[in-house]
Amino acid sequence: MQTQCILDPLEFEGFDGHKVVADFDGGAITSDAGALLLRHVDRAIGLFDRVAACFIDGRDPACTVHSVR
Repeated sequence: MQTQCILDPLEFEGFDGHKVVADFDGGAITSDAGALLLRHVDRAIGLFDRVAACFIDGRDPACTVHSVR
């Protein structure tokens, strides 16, 4: 199934005299930028270890291929 792209901007209710529009004409963009940001945040504050510490892993270690982290 092919992706159906929305080409028209979405207009929302404005506030304080400002117009609120979501326009998806981003031009040439990359989806990798989020991963780069996460890597830098992880290096700075240990994000992945901190998030993984929030979970209790009740899986059988003998059957577990990937860690929670």
